[in-house]
Amino acid sequence: MEDKNSFKFAWFSQFKDIPRDELRQSLRGLRWVLLNAEDLPNATAVWMFAELDGFFIALDHRGSEYSSGVHNRAIHLLLIDEQQEIRGISKIICAATDSIENHLW
Repeated sequence: MEDKNSFKFAWFSQFKDIPRDELRQSLRGLRWVLLNAEDLPNATAVWMFAELDGFFIALDHRGSEYSSGVHNRAIHLLLIDEQQEIRGISKIICAATDSIENHLW
């Protein structure tokens, strides 16, 4: 877990060894959970309950093609390589070269 301007965030990969039934409890107190493209299929339990549990999802999908799906509505910040028409995501940033952490709010 890290702090940025008085809010906490963590990468999903930090929680990969936590049992599924304990995962949501482990994420309490976070403002953001950050995912990479390869995390998305394994993070259903996180993005599905993000709104209920009070945290935002940021997805760094640079380096691979983004496919819209039901997860769109759970993602608040998406970093992609090229402009695409994607619906349901609060903020989409194209062609960024810096860290996703620099775009959290």
